[in-house]
Amino acid sequence: MAWPREILYDELRRFVGVLMPRADGVPLGAFAFHAELLKKQFPSWNRCDLTRLCLNLSASVHTLHRCGVILGDLHPGNVMVSDNGSVCWVDVDSMQIEDYPCTVGTERFRAPELHGNYGGFLRTRNHDVYALSVLLFMTLTLGLSPFARQGGEGDMPESAGKGVLPYSFASYKPPAGTYPPDTPGRYVWSYLPRKLRDDLGHNLTCVQHRDLRPRVMPGYLARCFHQYLRDMEPGGRRDHPMYRDLLHDRSCPPRSLLENMTPNICTDCGILFREAPDDVARRLRQSHARPLCRLCIRRRSALNQATRNPTTNY
Repeated sequence: MAWPREILYDELRRFVGVLMPRADGVPLGAFAFHAELLKKQFPSWNRCDLTRLCLNLSASVHTLHRCGVILGDLHPGNVMVSDNGSVCWVDVDSMQIEDYPCTVGTERFRAPELHGNYGGFLRTRNHDVYALSVLLFMTLTLGLSPFARQGGEGDMPESAGKGVLPYSFASYKPPAGTYPPDTPGRYVWSYLPRKLRDDLGHNLTCVQHRDLRPRVMPGYLARCFHQYLRDMEPGGRRDHPMYRDLLHDRSCPPRSLLENMTPNICTDCGILFREAPDDVARRLRQSHARPLCRLCIRRRSALNQATRNPTTNY
């Protein structure tokens, strides 16, 4: 936490501001929402580092809430991240303290129960938790919105307002025909611990579906991320290199299959993926001699199909 070092005045002794120490780090939105940008900024990071970052985000919001501070305009441009995963919130002049409202906001992180101008109401911790849950999801999936779905690129605000999540969890199943977008980030959800999936999913959909249980607070989310980190340590329940990959090209496989999977680099998209012996045999049967992840194989198949069946306009 940084405090003002000195009050600044002009030549007429009029107040003009304060002198603050410089905040070190990189804005979260400048690197965390694209795999190539993340690797360029922090080349050694893996899933453990992203999880530690999410833990620190949750813990820092919990600390601010305990001090009576509501972030209000919680979004990736307002947090700086260091290479060790520590975070520093900036632009704090817009935060809500006591009866002084936060008059700005970002629509993507706006809780669905909030309506009207930002300055016309006071935020609560519950509203911060919704924005935090969206931010955590986007960080874990490297930029994928929780409400993005196949064929509905322009419908994300409507899906967020209705609580239509394309991922299932304990008390929710997506509507028929609702699927996540066809990207490697879609599979991150299945690798998360069940409790963490349930908590994030509940925070994103509870109000829209009339679920009277309150949103899960940041302190408890931080404990879930702490347990997730411990599970990925040697001897933990998720002690396998596949769990530590940044992105995945498949849903979480059964543990019996993990031991036979080998790492590879996709020659099309460049992501690290893992193949089972059956995957290799299937890829070779499809005449893909070079290593390709499942997503790129599907893309090539769709492209070949479109080439063989061109649309004819009469």
